[in-house]
Amino acid sequence: MIPIHESYKGYRPPRYAYPAIARLLSRVPTHYLSGLESVVLTNASAIGKGKTGRVAGKKYARRDCLGFYHPILKGEQAWIEIVVDNIVNHWFAPGMLRLMAYIPPMRDMVFARVVYHELGHHLDHTIGAPAPSGESAAEAWKKKLSRTYFRRRYWYLAPFLVPALAILKWATGNGGDRADVRRD
Repeated sequence: MIPIHESYKGYRPPRYAYPAIARLLSRVPTHYLSGLESVVLTNASAIGKGKTGRVAGKKYARRDCLGFYHPILKGEQAWIEIVVDNIVNHWFAPGMLRLMAYIPPMRDMVFARVVYHELGHHLDHTIGAPAPSGESAAEAWKKKLSRTYFRRRYWYLAPFLVPALAILKWATGNGGDRADVRRD
């Protein structure tokens, strides 16, 4: 199992965040995680100021992103950074949507979008991708890893997953297209 570290600044994460991310990573084949040093859970305040590199022709404020993949740099191993407060605030808005965070399949679906996308960047660098490199490769890996996870973990909910995702997208009002994850 890959180490998961928590590094928050003035933020107390929900109790479900760490176990959900650990569960998602525990179901990934170990050879997919090779070369990855760790996963760091953090919040927007701990990220720091600045903009990302160009993603689809645009730069984004680092504090608004949901996650980052940090590739091998100057002899250090690659690692993934997950911005927990942005994920929770983005997907589980106050009110009824906040209650959805306590439904395990919904919670896993939300965290899987970010964790598996960032892992997709790592897999694109190490294994290659079923799609052209970059964001499309990360998205392709995310879909593949998510399907495998949900088919094994929640096999009995298969008929309900597509409608549940559609409801989640409708309820958040973003169609799932908000800058889900940005890469350095």
